[in-house]
Amino acid sequence: MERARSRESERPVSPVGHNTGYRLEPGDAVLAFSRYFGYLLPMTPHGKSRAHLSPVTHPHILALALSLGSLVVLAGSAFSASRSDVELEASILRAKPAVVLISSEVGAEVTIRCGAGPAQTVRPDPLYETGSGFIVHPDGYIATNGHVVERFYEMNEQGLAADFIKAGAAEACGPVLAMLPEGARKERLRAIAADPANRNQVRLIKKLQVHLSTGKIYAADVKAYSPAINPDAPPGGKVVSGGGKGAVEQSGKDVALLKIEANNLPTVRLAPASTGLQLGEQIFIIGYPGVVLNHDFLSRKSALEASVTVGRVSGFKIDITDRRVIQTDAAISWGNSGGPAFDLRGEVIGAATFISTTSEGDQAIQGFNFLIPVETVHEFARGISLTPTADSPFTQKWERAVTSYFQGDYTGAAQQVEEADRIMPGFPDLLRLRSEAQMRAEREPGFGGRRLKVGIGLGAGLGMALLALGVRTAVNRKLRRAQGRVQRISPDEIRNRLEAGAPVAVVDARHGGNFDESPVQVAGALRYDIERPSSQALQVQVAPSGEVVAYCD
Repeated sequence: MERARSRESERPVSPVGHNTGYRLEPGDAVLAFSRYFGYLLPMTPHGKSRAHLSPVTHPHILALALSLGSLVVLAGSAFSASRSDVELEASILRAKPAVVLISSEVGAEVTIRCGAGPAQTVRPDPLYETGSGFIVHPDGYIATNGHVVERFYEMNEQGLAADFIKAGAAEACGPVLAMLPEGARKERLRAIAADPANRNQVRLIKKLQVHLSTGKIYAADVKAYSPAINPDAPPGGKVVSGGGKGAVEQSGKDVALLKIEANNLPTVRLAPASTGLQLGEQIFIIGYPGVVLNHDFLSRKSALEASVTVGRVSGFKIDITDRRVIQTDAAISWGNSGGPAFDLRGEVIGAATFISTTSEGDQAIQGFNFLIPVETVHEFARGISLTPTADSPFTQKWERAVTSYFQGDYTGAAQQVEEADRIMPGFPDLLRLRSEAQMRAEREPGFGGRRLKVGIGLGAGLGMALLALGVRTAVNRKLRRAQGRVQRISPDEIRNRLEAGAPVAVVDARHGGNFDESPVQVAGALRYDIERPSSQALQVQVAPSGEVVAYCD
């Protein structure tokens, strides 16, 4: 039952006083009043109160049961949603250290003769690209997109050399020719670049590197490769020799497997297949989008912190080479290429491969992005006799640390982080989790590990006991009270009803002193002094279409 506050103002504002009254719906009557509460009972068909209700068949018991059931369902739903959020956060933390930034750089050292003078050696600006990848084996095997390493791996060296000669000629000879008219200067630079004496004076410099979030950088070799999707590629595909570069899959599956010289690395867990994915299932993608990596307002200190986007599986499509791809609305952009996509179990189900852009191709259209399925990664791993595994000492320690943290065992989590950090130090996520776990362990020393489980068990048992007691008490109260709706009604509304001749019965239940001293009296009101109770209020007669208004202080 709601309660009305005592007097809100000392100035009378309506015929029934300045307090807010209760509105009792048809079928309700006043049984008794305390200072702030009114107890209601449903009216019988004849308009009188009924004090005894069947404890078995009364519909209000059913309503109460349904209300309690709804409460349990809602609480369960809220718990489920909260648990889903925790699972997402934990899965992201477990996976992040194994996601890497991949950089491909192709430069050149060019020796140029601008004329009769001595030759000059210059280094034009290199071609630099970045993408994302994920470690699939603790001994340094990394999966990514083929197009991330395409320029490094499958470049046309003659074409690149010609481009670097032109750039080198402009850099070395441009200042000397600056006084010539533009047309003459361009013609002279073309002649210098075409000079046979300069044609073979180019040394290409290539770098393929893997960057861990610790800041460590490793040189990488390509062990298996397939270029990006190509409308002209044969549907069946074929793995051919790369001429000493590794296996080259010509079908456009857009996968590459890299190798770095390292061990005990953090690793991801690959799902056996992506065919179990459901439409609408939540996933998350980790990677290094260029829009973040090269943001003018962001410090380079956090450049190696991977970005996470969350979305859902929004479709299963077939690409133009008749292969399966997964559509998602999770945001990805240039630089996310090769980044892993995970389900909520923390398993890789695919890798970002291509996005949707405007017709000009210079702007991404978010919400319509695509992943190659994890089966393709497994296929290429088998091609080089590699079995992906997450069974590394670092990964075991780190996963235990994350699990302990989200179970409330903060001391245990901090210890596990220390052990993982000794194996492979410097990961930002480890440093943050250790700091957070230590702080929580100091603040909440009594809730860790085993004690937390015991506390949860005791709390659950006590909660069930209290729930049972609460149900019993609530049912007993429902048997004594009415179920009619109680609403507040303003003095003006009451006055309007009275003036309009509406069937309204007013019960003036103010305390004796307040009633006697008040200049406001309601004509025709039934007086009920709660300090001198009587049975008169129990005999209120109300028409089925009428209302009972209790005027309290």
